[in-house]
Amino acid sequence: MKIGVIKDPKQGEARVGATPENVKILVEAGNEVLIDKDAGIGSGFTNEQYIEAGGKIVETDTAWTADLIIKVKEPMPSEYHYFKHGQIIWGFLHLAANQACVEKMMEVGVSALSGENISINGTLELLKPMSAIAGRRAVNLGQYYLEKQHGGEGVLLPGIEGVEAGVVVILGGGNAGMNAADIAVGIGCHVIILEVNDGRIQQLQKRYQNQPVEICLSNQENLEEKIKEADVFISTILIPGAKPPKLVKESMVQSMKAGSVIVDIAIDQGGTVETIDHPTTHADPIFIKHEVIHYAVPNMPGATPRTATIALAKGNCSFLKEISVKGFENALRTNEHLATGLSVYKGKVVSKPLAESLNVTYHEIGDVL
Repeated sequence: MKIGVIKDPKQGEARVGATPENVKILVEAGNEVLIDKDAGIGSGFTNEQYIEAGGKIVETDTAWTADLIIKVKEPMPSEYHYFKHGQIIWGFLHLAANQACVEKMMEVGVSALSGENISINGTLELLKPMSAIAGRRAVNLGQYYLEKQHGGEGVLLPGIEGVEAGVVVILGGGNAGMNAADIAVGIGCHVIILEVNDGRIQQLQKRYQNQPVEICLSNQENLEEKIKEADVFISTILIPGAKPPKLVKESMVQSMKAGSVIVDIAIDQGGTVETIDHPTTHADPIFIKHEVIHYAVPNMPGATPRTATIALAKGNCSFLKEISVKGFENALRTNEHLATGLSVYKGKVVSKPLAESLNVTYHEIGDVL
């Protein structure tokens, strides 16, 4: 199979979907791997390393001629003209927030594998390390933007001896939320986690026993109350394949402290905060509304591309190899985990949450495969 490793044009995105080690594995499996020139530079991998691994360095136009495209993020409008019928695009695509991309895929007949939706024993294993990075960075970003020169309230989040630490409120106690809580607790903050699942609440209570962590049932009343206490509010809600609801209403944001900070990790999929009406970028990451700083960068792990690339490449390589060796359709039929990531098959939307989010026709995988 001809495989293309693409340099993502998204602003601030320096990750790459395959390391030289991945390329070596794919080449040894009998594939031709085309590497978009300088695709790995941002993550610390040189063109020469890819050549040594058996890859071929090519220009972007040539890399996109491949049958299987490996990206990190969703295709940008500038890339749509590369789409071809039957082409497979792999990446963390978050298509529920990208209707124009899905419509183009439907028009051309492209297949899309959304790595963020791949479920293994109920866990989003490929997304897990990216969620961990985003959760950990969210606390660091909160500290940074709380400083007065950035428009923040001037609070040192960890506090000092004799002065209380700040409060970090986290919506969602999943992987991203837990990683955010670990960092916040580690630097001495008071942490409040809002979680809806009873079993998860018990796990969090056990994990953070004897720590300055308050675990609350996530409902509108508790959210309205606890968000007022936040110096940093972190939203981590993700619904695989679908847009999350706008749980954080504008009135809640208006009730927050002037100079407090919101970090919406869920912005990749559309976000959960009503006052965030557009994503931001690494180059221009924040805006202020109702005197509250809003951070809404969709590709948060892109700021730490070396760590993120190594982590994501470990997760995706076995799936990519299986597709290339077995063939796309056979791999989907024989690997139930891989099939959970299929969003679009030859132009037909086969993810029900995605179809409902975008109001397009849904097709059962078994009917089209």
